[in-house]
Amino acid sequence: MCVVMTKQIIALVALLSIGAFSAVYAETTTVEVPFDSHGQTCSFDEIAVEFHCVWQGFKEVYTLEDMKVYQGLLSEQRYDQEIQKINEAVLEAIAVEQAKLTPNEKTIQNIENKLDRGTATARDSVLMNLLKELNTCKQGMDDRTQNIQTAREFEISDFQLWSVNNVKYDGVLGEIAMAIEECEAQEEVYKLSIGYENFEHTKQFSLADKFTPDIQAIPYSQWTETNSGINSSLICDSNAHSQQYKKQFGCLILYDGLDAESIKAQNELRFGTDGVMNYQSQVLDDYNKFLDTYGNIHATIEDKKVEEAIAEPIANEWKDDHNFYQNSLED
Repeated sequence: MCVVMTKQIIALVALLSIGAFSAVYAETTTVEVPFDSHGQTCSFDEIAVEFHCVWQGFKEVYTLEDMKVYQGLLSEQRYDQEIQKINEAVLEAIAVEQAKLTPNEKTIQNIENKLDRGTATARDSVLMNLLKELNTCKQGMDDRTQNIQTAREFEISDFQLWSVNNVKYDGVLGEIAMAIEECEAQEEVYKLSIGYENFEHTKQFSLADKFTPDIQAIPYSQWTETNSGINSSLICDSNAHSQQYKKQFGCLILYDGLDAESIKAQNELRFGTDGVMNYQSQVLDDYNKFLDTYGNIHATIEDKKVEEAIAEPIANEWKDDHNFYQNSLED
């Protein structure tokens, strides 16, 4: 916003020289200056008979060099405001430049700042040099390896002295080091795959070519439905978990093809539920039956006669065949 300032000046409008006499004529003129000014200068051109005045105003945008000039002319508040504007503009310009940097360029810049401060380590130096000489390595993208490898391009570094430094290779530094070694191995793969150089490149197999739109490779509805069910097969069918853990999880534990409930039912049927241990044996049953019948029956006269009738023919036959007994009868 411009403030029109009203200034009064005395302007020489004519200068006449007549012989030894001279007369100076002057008039007062009011000039409106459309800005704040901190001073003015006027000059008179006698030849052209022109009177020039210059009012010095304040700039809208100051630089640090300008502030040195106007420091004594500006108020303290105005001076602080202009300094703050300059600082904000500088910070904004830095932010714009930082936004243009890639993550690797920002890392390099941070390490360079640490080097300037003397706080950088050997690991920082190795990483900086690796990042400054980045390159790419390709696999499966030439006539030889395209038939045996998937096409891929990955980032490496051409810095050769990374391995002579005794530093820990992890993080980004470790990833680049591994990529360099992988690229070296890829060179050997390229040499050894010379037999595939003229190999006819076949089409890659794709499940999309095998399944029609009405056939799904996975149970889509199962994978997209929302339920509270738990797929216990990942634990119950795994050999990585103990039987006790599976039992606590609720898995069905089988012993010789039977679960615990089936085994319990069989035992109750066989041994009962009274807590008494019973034992069954056919030999023991026959022995008990023998004890029940042998020696516990009192023989009668009729029983004795039956036994005598059975025994008498046996005794007579024995007597006839026994020579000692026959000789004793003759004597």
